[in-house]
Amino acid sequence: MPAQNHSAQKLFFLSISGFLASLILLLALTPKAFAQGTITAIPPRLDLQADPGQTVTASLKVRNDADIQQLFTISVDDFIVTDTIGTPIPVSTSSNNRWSLKNWISAPEFIPVDAHGTQVIKISIKVPLTGLPGGHYAMITYQPHGNIKPADLKTTGNFVAQRVGTLVYLQVTGPIVQNANVIKFATEKFHEQGPVEFAGSIQNLSDIHIDPKGTISIFSPFNTKVADIQVDAGNIFPEVIKDFSATWNQKWGYGRYRAELNLAYGTAGGVLTAVIFFWLFPIRLVIYSLVGIVSILIVIILLNRRSKHHQQELEKEVSELKKELEQVENK
Repeated sequence: MPAQNHSAQKLFFLSISGFLASLILLLALTPKAFAQGTITAIPPRLDLQADPGQTVTASLKVRNDADIQQLFTISVDDFIVTDTIGTPIPVSTSSNNRWSLKNWISAPEFIPVDAHGTQVIKISIKVPLTGLPGGHYAMITYQPHGNIKPADLKTTGNFVAQRVGTLVYLQVTGPIVQNANVIKFATEKFHEQGPVEFAGSIQNLSDIHIDPKGTISIFSPFNTKVADIQVDAGNIFPEVIKDFSATWNQKWGYGRYRAELNLAYGTAGGVLTAVIFFWLFPIRLVIYSLVGIVSILIVIILLNRRSKHHQQELEKEVSELKKELEQVENK
């Protein structure tokens, strides 16, 4: 029995020691991977232009707001947009699509950034002679790993951490197609009161991204312009459909209104137009008002009738009283 107790105590001690050793090792390897602070990519978007066969360079910045120096992994990926709100999604696998830019970019793999410091990243973009005119797009992202060394990433692993980056838009010069369509422009057919919400969708058929801007003009039932609503659809990438919205902050209206959409896009004077009609009329308020007015009129009529009836009764009583007096006098 004493030997068994001694073995159990020894096993317990070894287990506790192993746990503490593992915990110390874990803290030694990853204490800075969870450092407080944020990272900022400057600028969030970079617009460049180049000729086929030309090499262009640019400077980006990343800021480390953590309390420690951190090592950043720099990743260059193509990105795609699959939703209708324009969310860029990085594509890590090799892409040979018409809009790819990843394989043209050279950038450092790792970069250290001091605590509360900013580091400059130099990139170069070599456009091949066969580069197609139009837009080419990529995403350069930064991921912090604490204050570990690049060689340690192989042993400690790639920690899960926030990623921020810069979207790179490169236009290769040459003849390009600029075309777009309004897929949808709509609002509810009938509104009792405002505000009036408009929703639309634009399809970009160009060789480059577009940024449609313009107005929705509102015309009254008398064909007079009563409002201009500013619309900024934002960047729409090639072969992508993107939604936009706008609001007319008018509460009351009476009749059938017309809304005209006019958005300019591209460098060739492209204009997107659409026209819709809608009603803005407070029908329930009008009905309630009519019911109230009719009720008041009925009350007035009833009171008038009652007043006339009462007057007739008085006149009848006065007439009978006169007859009685005349009879008394004749006697």
